[in-house]
Amino acid sequence: MTVPRRRFLKDTAAASAGALVAGGLVPVSAAADPVPPEPRSSAQATTPIIITSHENETGQRAMEDAWSILASGGTALDAVERGANIIELDPEDMSVGMGGLPNEHGVIQLDASIMDGRTYTAGCVAALENTVHASTVARLVMERTDHVMIVGPAARDFAASFG
Repeated sequence: MTVPRRRFLKDTAAASAGALVAGGLVPVSAAADPVPPEPRSSAQATTPIIITSHENETGQRAMEDAWSILASGGTALDAVERGANIIELDPEDMSVGMGGLPNEHGVIQLDASIMDGRTYTAGCVAALENTVHASTVARLVMERTDHVMIVGPAARDFAASFG
C-alpha cells in the first residue's frame, strides 16, 4: 500500500504534535493557551550587560565604547551599532567588516541586521559590497525605509545614497 506524500506529511505532523502535547514535552496549557510574560517596569530594570565574542583589543574597545554610550545616556541601539562599527573596522577580524572572508567569487559581501527592542522594528542588509559599516546601513534601512531587508546592488546603492 502506498501513501500519498501529502497525506503522509499531514498525518506525521499531526501525530508529532499530538505526541509532544501528550508526552509532556509541551504542557497542554502552554500549547493551547500561551500567556505572554508580564512586562517589567523601568523600576525593575537591571544594569545593562555588554558582551563580546572578541577576546582581543578590538573587542575590548567595542565594549568600552558601547558602555560609554550607555553611561552617558545613549540608547542601547546606539551602543550596539557603535560596538559593531568598531569590529567592522578591524581588518584582522575575519567574521565581519572589511576583514570578512570573500565569497566564492573573491568578493567581500557583508550582511548585518539590527533591531530596536523598544519598537520591535528591524532592518538588515545582505550581500552588501564596497561598504565598511553594514550595521549602520542596516539601521538606516530600519529607520528610513518601509523595508526590513535590502540585498545586493540595491543595498549598495542605498548605502551610497547616505554617503
